[in-house]
Amino acid sequence: MGFIVYFLNTFPSPATLDPLFRLFTLISWNINSVKFENSPLEEILKREENQIVISPFVKKVSVETVRGFTKIVLPLSCRNWSELKELFGDKISVFKTYPLEIPPKEEPSGGKFFVNERELVVLGNPPWGKENFYTSRGETLEEVVGKLLKEKGLTLATAESCTGGMVASVLVNVPGSSEYFIGSVVAYSNEVKEKLLGVRRETLEKWGAVSAQTAKEMAEGVKRLLGTDIGISTTGIAGPSGGTKNKPVGLTYFGIAFKDKTVTFKRVFPFDRNQNRISATYYLLFELYKSLKEL
Repeated sequence: MGFIVYFLNTFPSPATLDPLFRLFTLISWNINSVKFENSPLEEILKREENQIVISPFVKKVSVETVRGFTKIVLPLSCRNWSELKELFGDKISVFKTYPLEIPPKEEPSGGKFFVNERELVVLGNPPWGKENFYTSRGETLEEVVGKLLKEKGLTLATAESCTGGMVASVLVNVPGSSEYFIGSVVAYSNEVKEKLLGVRRETLEKWGAVSAQTAKEMAEGVKRLLGTDIGISTTGIAGPSGGTKNKPVGLTYFGIAFKDKTVTFKRVFPFDRNQNRISATYYLLFELYKSLKEL
């Protein structure tokens, strides 16, 4: 699902359209259609769809989530559109175009939550309970995870297949991450999984590379290889091809190996290739965050 772009009470010039669509390309958002209307802004925002509304009567960029749909309102002047990227920071592509499943009883008003395999940034007090709430200080998920690792004196390594190093890349976005992040192995082929991480050939032959068993052995293998307290892993089918009836595109298995135990879990992400990888990265980090809170 993509956005519908509305030009409200205006007809854009080429000088307006060019930077607008460069912005859409930069943040990897899909545009379903472009419409020109003279309806009141309030009326358009009531429609149940992801929207980008552009009007000469708007002075400031705003982003809201209403009944699970993202509403972005932009001034006609592209000089102010940089505020959009500032609002989302480096996670702008995590939002992409998939509606957030938010209970309609109360609009977002506070902190940062993890909802539907993506990070949702809102202001004020958390309205949906504490299970998906991870900060009220404006920190990114990787910053919160890094802080917990430092507080507990733990080291971490990653073993990645379908995410291709994205988990490691996100972790090292945080200054000082060298205190807890030791290294990563991108084990895209079965040969690397087996020879470098120690995944058993019997496991790969019986269960396949995309399986809970392989995710478990990958996490344990990188932990052992790099001598860390924790090893985490991803293995899945990012798409757009490669899926089967039993293992569809988007299926991803994860592993988290601690000092004395290993847990695995899976998700099926319904997005395109890149968004599946992004979603898998942040889903794993949020599961790691929850595990660290319990230690």
